[in-house]
Parts: sequence; C-alpha cells; structure tokens
Amino acid sequence: MALWYLPGYGLSCGVAFRRARSGHTFMFNLATNLESAAARWPQREGLVFEGRRWTFAELDAEASRVAHGLAAHGVGKGDHVALISPNRPEFITAYFGILKVGAVAVTVSALLRAREIAYQLQHSDSVAMIAYGGADMEIGKAAHDAFRQADTCRRGWFFSATDGLVDGTELFAFDELTAGHSASYLSVATDHDDTAVVLYTSGTTGKPKGAELTHANIIQNVICIARVRPMDPNGGKSLIALPVFHVMAQTCQMHLSIYNGTTSFLVQRFDALKVVRLLLDEGIPGFAGVPTMYRAILDCPDLTDDDHQRLKELFVSVSAGGSALAPELQREFMEKFEAPMTNGYGATETSPASCFPQSIEEVPLGSIGTAGWGIDLAIADDEGRHLPRGEVGELLVRGHCVMKGYYKDPIATADVIRGGWYHSGDLARTDEDGFVYIVGRKKEMIIRGGFNIYPAEVEAVLSEHPDVAMAAVVGVPHDTHGEEVKAYVTALPGRSVSADEVIAWARKEMAAHKYPRLVEVRDSLPLGPTGKVVKRALIEENADHD
Repeated sequence: MALWYLPGYGLSCGVAFRRARSGHTFMFNLATNLESAAARWPQREGLVFEGRRWTFAELDAEASRVAHGLAAHGVGKGDHVALISPNRPEFITAYFGILKVGAVAVTVSALLRAREIAYQLQHSDSVAMIAYGGADMEIGKAAHDAFRQADTCRRGWFFSATDGLVDGTELFAFDELTAGHSASYLSVATDHDDTAVVLYTSGTTGKPKGAELTHANIIQNVICIARVRPMDPNGGKSLIALPVFHVMAQTCQMHLSIYNGTTSFLVQRFDALKVVRLLLDEGIPGFAGVPTMYRAILDCPDLTDDDHQRLKELFVSVSAGGSALAPELQREFMEKFEAPMTNGYGATETSPASCFPQSIEEVPLGSIGTAGWGIDLAIADDEGRHLPRGEVGELLVRGHCVMKGYYKDPIATADVIRGGWYHSGDLARTDEDGFVYIVGRKKEMIIRGGFNIYPAEVEAVLSEHPDVAMAAVVGVPHDTHGEEVKAYVTALPGRSVSADEVIAWARKEMAAHKYPRLVEVRDSLPLGPTGKVVKRALIEENADHD
C-alpha cells in the first residue's frame, strides 16, 4: 500500500492513500489509519481490554469482517450507520468497518435514553445500527426501543446482547454480521471532504445538532497533535478512560494512538482506583482526562503513599481537556506528582483540537496554549472585529479542523461559521506572549448590575478554598441587578464547608461585583458523559424554583 504525498500540506502522512479507480485523484479514507498501522506494525499490540490483547493486524482483520458483513447487507458509500457503545473493543472494529465501506459512522452516546437515541437515529438518516447490549448498562434496552421508533433503520446488530434484544428478523447478534467473512477488505475510495463521522452536540439550546467531520478534518487533526506528541520508537502506551463516542477520545486518543502505533489500554468506565492500578501495573507513563478525573485521583482514599510515590516516578506528563481546568487543581496535581500538566481546548465542531500547548515546557498556569499547526485563532468582539491582546472576546477558529457543517441544518451552520471562522461561543483572551486563556462561555456570561462576570474565573478562585473540591457558577435572575452569581460547591473528602463560609471567603478574594452571594453546598454536581459539569441542569433547577 503506497504512501502518497498530500498536496498543500508539505508532508507525507502516515496514512495510506491509494489511487482510486473511480476517477478520484487519490483515495482519502480515514479507515487507512488502522490499515497503515496493521501494515507497518502487524504484530505490535494495538489494544488491551480487561486483560485481552489484540495486535493491530487483528484489529484490522476484525474491522474488515465488519465491512464485509455491512456490504453484504447493502450498506455502502455515503450511508449512515449508528454506533452506540461504551469503551469496548467492538466500538473500534465496528467504527473502522463502517469507514471501510465508505459509510459514515454516527457515534451516539452510550448514556442516552431511548427517546434521545431515536431522535439521533432518525435525524441522521441512519440505515443501520450497531449497539452494545451488555447487562451492566441500560443502553441495550434503550437502543432496542429507539430502533423500533426510527423508521430509517433497516437492521441492527447487538454485541454482548442480553435476552430480548435480538429477534432474528431485524435485530441480530453482532457475531452474525462478521461470521465467515474474509479478514481482508479493500476500503472504498472517499474524498477528503466526504463526511466520515457525525457526532451530535450536547444540545445546550434546542435539539442536538449533528456535526459532520470529514476524513480530512480528523486525520489532519491527528497529524496536528502528533507533531507535538510524536511516536515512541517502541510504540508506547496510552490509557483511554474518556468515552470514545466523544470527539476528544475518538480523535485525540483512539486515532492518535493508532497513527503513532501506540498500545491503547481501554477502560469501559472510569474508576480512580482501578485506573491508577492499571497505570501502575502496565507502566503507562501518562494520562488524559477531564478535570473531574484528576480531582477523583487526588481525592481517592484507597490510594496509598506507595501508590502516590510510584505514580510520581511513572508520570512523564498528563493532559486535561473537555472543560475548564482550574489553575489551583492544575497546580495541586503537578505538585503532588511532580509531572507537567497541560490543558488543551477544542470542540466537537473543530475535530476537536484547535488550541493546546505546543510543548510541555514553560506553559503558563491556566493557559490552553496556542494554535495548533494549520489553525488560526482570533479574539473578536460581537461585530467580529479582532481584538488586541489582553482584551476579552469570543474565540474564533479557522483551519483544517473546522467541521463541514451541521447535518441537514444550513441555518445553524451559517450561524456558527461566518467568513470561514468558526464562532466558538467561548470567551477568551491572550497574554503578551500569545498564550490563550478561556474566560467562560459567551452565553454563560453573567451580567450583574452592568458588570460582566465570567463563571470560569469565579470557579477558579472558589477552587482555591481549602475545603472546596469542585465549584460550578451560574447566573440566576435578580430583581435589581438583572442577574446574581450563584455557586454550587462540593467539599473535599473528610472535610466540610458551609455556604456562609464560602461567601465570606469569596468576598475577601474577589471584587465586590464578582463574588457569589448565593452558595449551595452539595454532595455532588451533575456530570455529563465526559465528566464535565452539566450547568444546564443547575440553571433549569433554578428556573423551576422561580
């Protein structure tokens, strides 16, 4: 399989591009990421899950069997296939099998309910569904019921299926899809701007929107990250605890690990103690997660002093993303384990990585770094005028990472992509050296008595309180000021804190217009699938109480 020079990008990608018989100049299918790994490192371990190990050649062979099975059932180029699974080996093989036939993988959250899944199946025009049916999760029953509600889906396959999910007429066992098929499949030729994956946004306003990411979007984003995190000559090891149905783990971990020939240790559900034990037992020198995962590791009561020392000796670097990383948490983790901790930025609509540290050296605390290779960033006001360094405005992104658009929603697409720039809705600033800092969400910005207050800034300060573990800040209606600042906090393990104590402390640490007058102490905060605080739920609670 020949490597072809990619015009306009100045390098030969570690992905195979074949001349296509269909008249295309060259073949650009994201499935070749796995195919190239299998060709280059056939006997190297590509995946480890619950003690079982697969080589890259074995993963590609299984993906080829999936492709043959899909093709036999009439699934082909341009068709949409829904993939509903937690972190399981079948997610990876089904994902690449879908891509091999030239179809589009619609990766659906394994935490959704039937009604939510049915909407995505129907809206995405998925003609088939592959889903996890294990007894340890409710997703099998939800996917089964959603399939019945979506008239676009013709067939579905369940792996690890419990009783009642398979009927033998429309819904089948996954093994039936792959059984008897060849371990080799010549991937269908697709163009660089053909859609490879559709991922639905969280739907903070109205119905979720399906972001279309092209083959070029994803592989160039991988190349962009690989320039900063080059391959280990011996392969290296990576642990994936973030959900692979989410864009961060899908691109920045799954695809990047395959591209670099790294062995991925897949974890179905994050548990701080189990993750640390796996890191130590397998000698995995780094970790990537959302801030709540790092908080859980720091607070895990079952970790011994010896565990902490071994982690300190093991970690080379760790990285965070998915939500704002409080500088205090970043400082605490780095001091505890004496390892560099970086924070990056991205969105589903940007494939996702657009801004991250270009090295682990000399990155200011709280910064998300600088623009990645081939990507432009700008800070703009409401009229789209670019602002000078130091001023707060909306973060705009331009470059190879920006999505094709929202599926079947040209109005929403035109609303966020204007003049070639993706308007993120996030407020940011840059310092004198060009490092970028996220200040908050544009729509989350609180206006109290005419003053603009950025929740992320207040949360970062509250996280420095000696007894506070996590903080989430929202705006609530106020008769006089328009909005008031309200904070939800949780206490560190073994400690307690009162609302009055937090308010009194915050009053001394923040300007008068910023500190929260309303504080609610909780045992936990509502978290989304990636561990990010779901502020929408907190805002809705306040609306219900008004």
